Amino acid sequence: MAILVAGVGADQPVVGPGAANALAELGITRVSLLRDSDDFSVVLEGWAFDPANAGEAVRAVFPRDSGRVRVFREIEQVAVSTALRNGGLT
Repeated sequence: MAILVAGVGADQPVVGPGAANALAELGITRVSLLRDSDDFSVVLEGWAFDPANAGEAVRAVFPRDSGRVRVFREIEQVAVSTALRNGGLT
């Protein structure tokens, strides 16, 4: 997983067929677009995606503004369960 964050002044992310093909070639199978009043974020996920290739994904999604995009890489994933609270493991 990687999150691409484009700040103020960057173009909107490109999610057309060309970008989709480039992302698929990188092993990305899911793309989520997020936005607040200032920034765009793109969440990239895929079991075959190597975050070391995030630069290529940035160029596919933000072709004109790749220098303005910050990349956040996953450092840990935690699952949360209510099994213990509900009387034990199931």
